[in-house]
Amino acid sequence: SAAVVSYQLVKDKQTREINPVVQVLGVGYDRTLGGLEIQLRLRDYLAQEFNALKKTKTDVTTSPRALAKLFKEAGRLKNVLSANTEFFAQIENLIEDIDFKLPVTREKLEQICEDLWPRATKPLEEALASSHLSLDVINQVILFGGGTRVPRVQETIKAVIKQELGKNLNADESATMGAVYKAADLSAGFKVKKFVVKDATLFPLQVSFERDPGDGAAVK
Repeated sequence: SAAVVSYQLVKDKQTREINPVVQVLGVGYDRTLGGLEIQLRLRDYLAQEFNALKKTKTDVTTSPRALAKLFKEAGRLKNVLSANTEFFAQIENLIEDIDFKLPVTREKLEQICEDLWPRATKPLEEALASSHLSLDVINQVILFGGGTRVPRVQETIKAVIKQELGKNLNADESATMGAVYKAADLSAGFKVKKFVVKDATLFPLQVSFERDPGDGAAVK
C-alpha cells in the first residue's frame, strides 16, 4: 500500500498549542502484492525442487506439515536474500525423515517473482492520482513494510521516482509502533505528545438513525 501525506505544525485555535499534524491526501493499494506473495512463491519453488529430487513417491505438497516447514524456510530465505546474493535453504526431516537442502540465489528469487516487480509502483501511482498531486511536489518517498527490504522492489520504485528512497523508518515495526502510539494517545492511562492524524475516507459512508415511537423521539 502507499499513502500521500502532508506533515506540518499547526497551532490549535483554542489551546494555542502547536502540534504536528499528518493529513492523508491519497491512498493506493494492491491486496495481492507484498512479502507474503513472495514467500508463497518461494515455498512453491522449494516444493517443486524437492519433488524433482524424487527421494520419495509422496508429493510434498500433499502434506500440510511439510508445507508449513517449507513456508517457514521460505520466509527465512526471503529475508536473507534481501541482504545476500545466495543462500542455502535447509529443512531437517521435511517429510518421511528426509532432509532437504538447496542453494537459492537472489537472481532466482527475482526470476520467480518477475511479474510482481512492475506492480510495486502501482499503489504509489494510485495514491498520487487520488491526491491529485504529482511526484514533483513530493519531498520524500519513505519505505515501510517488510516487503520493501527486497532489493528489486527498491530498484523498481527508485527507477520511477528518480530520487533516493527514505529508509529512516524500521520497515517491520513502523506501522505497529504508529498504531501503539495512537492507542496510547486515545487512552486515559497514558500521556503522550499530541500528534494529530487526519485520515482519508476511502469509501462512501451511510449513517441511519432509528427513533423510538412516542413523545421526544429519542435517537438510538
